[in-house]
Amino acid sequence: MRIVSLLVCAVFIMGLLSACTTVQKVAAVGAAGGAGVGAIIGHQSGKTGEGALIGAGAGALAGALIGDALGQKKEVVKFCPKCGKQFKDPEVTHCPYDGTELQLVK
Repeated sequence: MRIVSLLVCAVFIMGLLSACTTVQKVAAVGAAGGAGVGAIIGHQSGKTGEGALIGAGAGALAGALIGDALGQKKEVVKFCPKCGKQFKDPEVTHCPYDGTELQLVK
């Protein structure tokens, strides 16, 4: 019965994480891993709960930093085929100088 309830909890948590960003997913995985490692280390000194809490916090922080680094997008460079100027702002779609639609630099 315990295995079934663990599987139900795991499926529920995976469902919640499916709507999260990359940073949030990696932070959650880091928190879970950190809590497990912290609980093991804390158990050795008789403070399992405290070790799990500290490990979860440290794991979530490390996971968020790693997820942020993974989630950063590559720089998009566009150019105007009419005047030849280049633009790095991903929100700019038309040349501010002559109104021509920008194209991606290949």
